[in-house]
Amino acid sequence: MSAHERHALKKFADLVSKKLGLHFPPERLAELARKMAPLAEGAGCQDLDSYLLRLMAQPLSKEQTKALALALTIGETYFLRDPRSYRAFEQQLLPKLLAARGEEKTIRIWSAGCSSGEEPYSIAIILTRALADLADWKVTLLGTDINPQALKRARSGIYSKWSFRNAPDWLMGYFTPLADGNFRIARHIRDMVRFEHLNLVDAGEETWSLAQGMDFIFCRNVMLYFQDQQIRETVARLHAALNDDGWLFLGPTEVDHQSLEGFTCLHCDGALVLHKRKPLRPAEFAAPPAIPAPAQPAPASGAFVPPSPLYPEEEPERETATAEAGEAAEAKTPLHRARALYRAGRYREAAQTAMLAPAGAEQGEALALAARAFADIGLFGPARECCEAALALDRLNAPNHYLLSIILEQLGDAEGAAGALRKALYIDHDFLLAWFALGNLCRQRGEQKEAEQSFANALRLLQQRDPHEVLPEAEGMTAGRLMQLIRDIAWPPAGAQPGQRV
Repeated sequence: MSAHERHALKKFADLVSKKLGLHFPPERLAELARKMAPLAEGAGCQDLDSYLLRLMAQPLSKEQTKALALALTIGETYFLRDPRSYRAFEQQLLPKLLAARGEEKTIRIWSAGCSSGEEPYSIAIILTRALADLADWKVTLLGTDINPQALKRARSGIYSKWSFRNAPDWLMGYFTPLADGNFRIARHIRDMVRFEHLNLVDAGEETWSLAQGMDFIFCRNVMLYFQDQQIRETVARLHAALNDDGWLFLGPTEVDHQSLEGFTCLHCDGALVLHKRKPLRPAEFAAPPAIPAPAQPAPASGAFVPPSPLYPEEEPERETATAEAGEAAEAKTPLHRARALYRAGRYREAAQTAMLAPAGAEQGEALALAARAFADIGLFGPARECCEAALALDRLNAPNHYLLSIILEQLGDAEGAAGALRKALYIDHDFLLAWFALGNLCRQRGEQKEAEQSFANALRLLQQRDPHEVLPEAEGMTAGRLMQLIRDIAWPPAGAQPGQRV
């Protein structure tokens, strides 16, 4: 690539970032050139430079913008992807909303960046299962995406087997097999969803007017491609689109903690969920409540009283876990009881019970479980203390260093989070998710070289797995999907091959 061609591509990459939110750093310019070449040929241009200059010479038309979105975006998802998010929605958050609505039977849900429609249709299916009186409710379910081809497929409601990987058997009851091997979604499910074009980085698009007053917004793994400023602006617009007490689902690593002003960040059974905070009243501005001092690490015995959270925490629905509660009552040791309570979604009780574990072989595991349970209800202060206490008992426990990194990142301590990840990787150099998390963290902090090294090591480990394998602790993501995701956001540095140890 000549210096002139590289300069033109860089200018065009800036335009793409501004108009579409897609980030093509210098090391991905060759990829951008490959994706744009068919458009240049289709436009009758002799070379790519001439085509790019033509596009940059005047404001892009809507048709040109859609053509770019079609060429440059990736639409790849499947039904009930990230099951923990759907479980949190169905079992914890939706019942709260239904109870709060009373006679006002309305629900408004938006799937932002819905690709080919698997996410909003999954939500529609969950609603039909959860609401026995669905016909009495006025349900608004909006799916938006920037890619016109993906929206066309979404509206058709026809999917190949690839869209059902990892899906439970009962899901197929909502589809009809077709002669060509594909599957058509049931008409009553398809009719529940309205699909519209929306570019999330363009505040002037008309579709924003439809996406207001939402109770839930799902916007997962969309902003991975955005620049930091675009993330902040998009999160602010999503915040404005939510009702008070509304909920926003994001991917676990795509947005840093500093971008979430106006939200309370919670982990519901492993899913990252943001709860819109109500505006503070004037009196609350004048006399903010004191933040309680962090609790000391709990003793091996005796009751543990966690500090009050800065914002109201969310307790899970208990009636959904009768069997697990019975199991907890029958368990013989505090650790076994805590595990059962955790599986039942009773995180505060799980943490308190785990803290009762006596000194011995199980104490470290119990403290780590308490840390995870506290983190799941947003009590990151005591979560940190429990995790550090667990590490004091076993300094070579890589998963606990990884857990500590997640907690520290939620507390806004990016430096500490990066340090914890490096310790985890020092102990276990093949800790895949730690490499991925460190790459994302370094990318957000502008440490490009270390980000690329971390992503390259994650790719090396992923290449040793079946692309269809669902990765543990990764919210249903497959090895192939994570590999594609990493290659999209961080092309390996020049001279290094993807997956090469660096």
